[in-house]
Amino acid sequence: MLVKVLASGSKGNTTFVSCRNLNFLIDCGISKKRIVNALAKIDYNLDDINYIFLTHEHSDHIKGLDMVIKNTNIEIYLTKGTLKGILNNSAHECVKKIYIENPNRFHILEKINEVYETIDLKGVKFTPLMTFHDTLEPVGFLIEEDNKSLGYITDTGYVHQDVLNKIKNCDCYIFETNHDPEMLMNSNRTYNLKMRILSDRGHLSNADGIYALANAVGPKTKYVIFAHISEECNLREIINLTRKRIFSKLGIDDTKINFIMSLETDIEEIEL
Repeated sequence: MLVKVLASGSKGNTTFVSCRNLNFLIDCGISKKRIVNALAKIDYNLDDINYIFLTHEHSDHIKGLDMVIKNTNIEIYLTKGTLKGILNNSAHECVKKIYIENPNRFHILEKINEVYETIDLKGVKFTPLMTFHDTLEPVGFLIEEDNKSLGYITDTGYVHQDVLNKIKNCDCYIFETNHDPEMLMNSNRTYNLKMRILSDRGHLSNADGIYALANAVGPKTKYVIFAHISEECNLREIINLTRKRIFSKLGIDDTKINFIMSLETDIEEIEL
């Protein structure tokens, strides 16, 4: 399994994952041109992409969706709520047109008794994970191929224990550490925006994200990518200090884990 974060943060989010039999994107929050250019650096192109998995309908996660699916045959996996949110947004008339003309390109992530079903696509298992954000039906993902696994959790106010139980001991995590609360409260953002970010349907702070992560990592864990980092309300130094403090307090040995910041402009691809 190859993992490459193409973009992460409030300006756009897209991650590329290549498995033995298929390639896919998690979210499509940057322009088609940026996706094409980023893929070219690792010798892939849009024709190589089989699917796009969407976490939710906010613009920084679907900004490039219209142009990408307009010019390809890529199929989309998303929740009913996310589909509704996109179809109700006048900024995505192209997606709406394609959905009307060819609804079979859109696959709903189903759940039974509030638990999402795992789907198997060419030997790759995708388990949607319930997240808590101010959108209609957001999700994260557990992705498994053979004995390799990727846990993807961003854009959530907290991480439910049931989700933590499902993502224990992954080989790699892409995990939100969005903000430092003190920096957030001292920023020039409006009071309402600050309260939204701090809420249970907002974003994970450094401490909240790292506490959750500390309860998930295991002996197999080799990589952690800190994601959706606020440019205005966070610093890599604060994230690192918070991680060291929490992991030490909980007695977790993190010396064999590679910690990567998505603030870097061009994160190297990871081979699991």
